[in-house]
Amino acid sequence: MQIRDVPDDVADAIAARARANGQSAQAYMLGLLMADARRSRNIDLIAQFEGRDDGMHSTPGQTAELVRQARSEREDQLAETTGDCRCS
Repeated sequence: MQIRDVPDDVADAIAARARANGQSAQAYMLGLLMADARRSRNIDLIAQFEGRDDGMHSTPGQTAELVRQARSEREDQLAETTGDCRCS
C-alpha cells in the first residue's frame, strides 16, 4: 500500500510520533491501520444489534433499584428461613 502526496508537515508529524514510540514510520502507520480496522469491525458488530428489542429495558437508575429490591427480598427470605430478625 502506498499513499501519495502526503504533505510534508503530516509526514514529519508521523515520523516524530513513530520515533517517540520507538518505531519506524511504516510500523507506526501499520499500527494505526490495524487499530482502525479493529474499530471498523466493532462498529459493524454493534450495528448488527442496533434496533433489537429482545430484552428488558430500564431507565437510568432503575436497574440499581431493581437489584436493591431483589437483595432485600432475598434477605427477607433468608431471615424467615433462619428465624433471624431483620430489625434495621
